[in-house]
Amino acid sequence: MIIRSISGVRGLVATHITPESVRAFARAFHLQIKPGLVFLGRDSRPSGDDLLDAFTEELIRLGRDVIVCGIVPTPTVQFMVERSEASGGVIITASHNPIEWNGLKFVRSDGTFFHPEECEALFEFVDKDQDIENATQPGMFFPDKNSILKHSIDIIELSCIDLNAIRKRQFKVVIDAVNGSGSVALPLLLDQLGCDVIPIHCEGNGDFSHGAE
Repeated sequence: MIIRSISGVRGLVATHITPESVRAFARAFHLQIKPGLVFLGRDSRPSGDDLLDAFTEELIRLGRDVIVCGIVPTPTVQFMVERSEASGGVIITASHNPIEWNGLKFVRSDGTFFHPEECEALFEFVDKDQDIENATQPGMFFPDKNSILKHSIDIIELSCIDLNAIRKRQFKVVIDAVNGSGSVALPLLLDQLGCDVIPIHCEGNGDFSHGAE
């Protein structure tokens, strides 16, 4: 089963969201966006590792430089794209769907998700699945292990955040991240806000201890 919508694409990893199908989406994404750098990230589902590798390898083959953020919340990839001169970004995630699912969310150069007409155009490229020759010069791979930290710092520096007032309250906060992509980001952000954080299921290993919804 596969679902295409303005949220991107989601499907069962056993049948539809496979490394090969992800390569087709990578080619379509490459054809649709302007030349330039791409940011990639994923949620904590175990299937995401191979899918991220497939998407990355295809973009590099086509000559694009790729920065891979690893397991990060979806908004972190959006933040990294918006704060750079990147041409776009992709997050490999099925959001709240069960572990058997995975998917792709597509990000424009301004850090927002693809508009409906852009999603439709991308899906048309996928359906045509035209072959693209290797680039004369392959792209380069760059890991970014600090994207969550960069994002959290930006959040606490927002003008609407009264950091001193929050820290003075010394909030105690329990977080159940269901071992998802927020397992690192949420405790880190709350720690920066001076909270006493009690983490539950924050290993970030994709072992959903209960429904991800």
